[in-house]
Amino acid sequence: MDKLPIKNWPEEERPREKLAKFGKEHLTSCELLAITIGTGCMKGNQSYSALDLASNLISKYKNLKGMLDLSITELSEIKGIGMVKAVQILAAFELGKRAVSEKNGNNVSFRCSEEVANYYIPLLKDLKKEQFIVLLLDIKNKIIKEVLISQGSLTSSIVRLVTLFFAGRVKAIAHLA
Repeated sequence: MDKLPIKNWPEEERPREKLAKFGKEHLTSCELLAITIGTGCMKGNQSYSALDLASNLISKYKNLKGMLDLSITELSEIKGIGMVKAVQILAAFELGKRAVSEKNGNNVSFRCSEEVANYYIPLLKDLKKEQFIVLLLDIKNKIIKEVLISQGSLTSSIVRLVTLFFAGRVKAIAHLA
């Protein structure tokens, strides 16, 4: 027996309409993911709504965080999630990371090391390899450029520091070991 498509549900139960009427904070992660997925699919005689697909994904990976490291290929191999839906999901995750990073670091200039950490933690915490990044900042502590010095293993990145003296100032320069 086919399930009723979301478009035939009562309006107050449809994820998009719930978000518009009550706000994003009133939706579950599953409902928000269903909005990102957009449409359901048919598998044989069985139809799956976007909410069914979202629920299956969250069940399989325990939560949204469990999905952060998935590749397009891994996501698109899941029944009902093709390349287009996989790309939509990963784009939504990346937008979320960037939004948190911009909010935490103001994305303008840094006043202290805590702001640098708040800016980079959402971007770097789920990477599969350690990263050693040097920030080049201007006089107002705005990012001029980020330079990836080393990409290591899961738990370490090998870098050797060399200290140089320039006009009475000490500068540390990273060299790969």
